[in-house]
Amino acid sequence: MTSLTSHAPFPLQPLCDGKGRLLDEAIGWSNRPQVECTLHGHAGRRKRWNHWCITTPQWMLALTLADLDYLGYGAAYFLDLETGQSVAHSQLRPFALGCQLPDLPQESHSFSHSRLQLRIDEHPGRLRLTATAPDIGGQPLQVALDIQRPAHLQSVNLVAPLHNGGFHATSRQLGLPTAGSLQLGGKHYSCVPGQSFAALDFGRGVWPLNTYWQRAAFAAAGGIAGNFGSGWLDHSGLSENSLWFGGEVQLLDSPLHIERSSQAPQAPWRLNSEDDRVSLRFKPRQLHKACPKLGPFHANTVQRFGHYDGVLRGPKGERVPVDGALGWLGETHARW
Repeated sequence: MTSLTSHAPFPLQPLCDGKGRLLDEAIGWSNRPQVECTLHGHAGRRKRWNHWCITTPQWMLALTLADLDYLGYGAAYFLDLETGQSVAHSQLRPFALGCQLPDLPQESHSFSHSRLQLRIDEHPGRLRLTATAPDIGGQPLQVALDIQRPAHLQSVNLVAPLHNGGFHATSRQLGLPTAGSLQLGGKHYSCVPGQSFAALDFGRGVWPLNTYWQRAAFAAAGGIAGNFGSGWLDHSGLSENSLWFGGEVQLLDSPLHIERSSQAPQAPWRLNSEDDRVSLRFKPRQLHKACPKLGPFHANTVQRFGHYDGVLRGPKGERVPVDGALGWLGETHARW
């Protein structure tokens, strides 16, 4: 097992063969990235994305870089948790021009457009995230963040088959300590040391035309974090539901239910596992909708940002309280 700060000292497992067929040896999960995600064949059906979410006590930032073969997509969303102010901007690029996404989750990547620049530069043990937009909600945005990759911090890395010969590989990396600042118009925002975290959702795969998935996640001080999802893994026999304690990840063996208390936009949600290892309440603070479209294709996403409270059960069955941990819960219906 190697740390997240360097490439594995052994050959990485290819995701698929030269004809684009998923390799059986790649299926399953690991707590470190071990699969090389080059996609062959399936022109027009290949999906690649890197989604970043930065959480601090005062503000949150979400950045998306996506290559859908026929289309590139870059997006930035900023939320001031104290005032409730939010701004968003997205750009489409034909045939993903200007979108550079690698085949491994810990390599530099970028999205380039005159109205939105997103760049992540990887270095040993850390990365530098920068973003600029001349007009986001009528104001210029500049972001400069330093994100650490602690050697002990594990991640959820999962490869699963989908319907009709499709498949997906993901790396969920949560609780990455973050420093730096953000400038929106005339207001300056800084990260709070020890309470600011980055999360990466790295995805590569071949998806069916119509899909739905749901994901919830949070991170807190002390290496405590959670990642929960449904939809895309149905019928695969695999799960991404997982908890972090002290940076060490543990998959949940028991089914987990994500349920909404009512249909009101700001209604709380409950997350409960059947073995009682997870008992959480998520209270949204802000709701963000995004629906990029191109002809008959679209990806309708609703992402709720807010706080988690409740109790987790640690590796020895001990109670681990969760008190106001920042996180999100999102749903996507896509025809792509």
